[in-house]
Amino acid sequence: MGLPGDEQSPRAHRSPSFAECFRFPVATRDARRDLLIGGTLLLLTVPGWILNMGHRLTVVSRAWQGDPPYFRGFRPWRQTFWRGLQAFVAIVVYLSPSLALAGLAWLSWPGRTAWLAGAAAALLFSVGVFALPGGMTRNAVAGDLSYLVRPDRALRVALAGGRAYLKAWLIAASAVALSFLGLAAAVVGFFYTSVWAWSVAGFAFTWALQDQRLGPAGRPVTRVDWASTRTPRVHRPGTPSPWTGVRAPLDTSPDQVGPG
Repeated sequence: MGLPGDEQSPRAHRSPSFAECFRFPVATRDARRDLLIGGTLLLLTVPGWILNMGHRLTVVSRAWQGDPPYFRGFRPWRQTFWRGLQAFVAIVVYLSPSLALAGLAWLSWPGRTAWLAGAAAALLFSVGVFALPGGMTRNAVAGDLSYLVRPDRALRVALAGGRAYLKAWLIAASAVALSFLGLAAAVVGFFYTSVWAWSVAGFAFTWALQDQRLGPAGRPVTRVDWASTRTPRVHRPGTPSPWTGVRAPLDTSPDQVGPG
């Protein structure tokens, strides 16, 4: 089974299961190595978190392009950090309006203004969090920085994702909830389980957005619309597509891809 846009429509195949998504960050030795490095980097607090975001976006880009092995370490460090820093700025941009309104609600409490500002803050926060993975994924695979500072474009992508996007959110939320079990391992275990959880999320949203692209006006269009004009995906001889007949990257098969 090829990538979306090949002979068969992805809609004809089921989405990857929860188990397949959960296995993706630990399916190969390369993936497990990167997970251990990423968890250890979180000991650096914010710089480590930024490096992990940059690494995750790079993995997403490789999976989308069909360029295994997807996990190749964090080098070059400067490039990984820069990519993660861009993602950090996006989070600030997406959530700052709701945080500003929350501050207004706190300063004007009690009163009608506080209630209105609080309600608006909750709504904007929810919309921002919902749209953020769509913008992050689109930036990772297309290199379009506008998605990092245009929540409206990211929301358009998220809404076009439909049920697949909602399922990706359910998978991501489940993985994040499970990651808190790492707190039982002397708290430090949470560093590693959280890296696992966000890798699961990245994989899930990458799959969810495979069936759409954006047209010239920035509006999501279906595969039928973009298939004749898209840039062809070229796979190196002997390298498999990252998508199987059930549309799960081959990296979900233990030690199938990557150096031994």
